[in-house]
Amino acid sequence: MDRHLQEPHPADGDAQVSEARITVMIEKRLMIEAAVTGRRIKELAEIPRDVALYRRAPGGNEPIHDDDSVEVRDGDHFFARSSTPPFV
Repeated sequence: MDRHLQEPHPADGDAQVSEARITVMIEKRLMIEAAVTGRRIKELAEIPRDVALYRRAPGGNEPIHDDDSVEVRDGDHFFARSSTPPFV
C-alpha cells in the first residue's frame, strides 16, 4: 500500500485544487502516575517538545506547560496542537 499522500492533478479545464485544513486525532491510552509534569505526559505520549499540551475541561481547555505539576484523574483527556499558527 502506498502511504504517500499525493495532491490530485486537475484535468484540463478543471479548477485548481485549493488547500484544506484538516484535523487528525490519534488516540493513545496510557497508564500514568497520578502526579506528573506536563513534560512527562508529552514524553510518554511521544508528543514533540515544541507542541502545546492541553487537558479537556468543562468550560474550556486547560493549557498544560512542560513544568506544570499535573494531578491526573482517571478518565482525563489530553490533546496536543501546534503552538504556532495556523491552528484552530
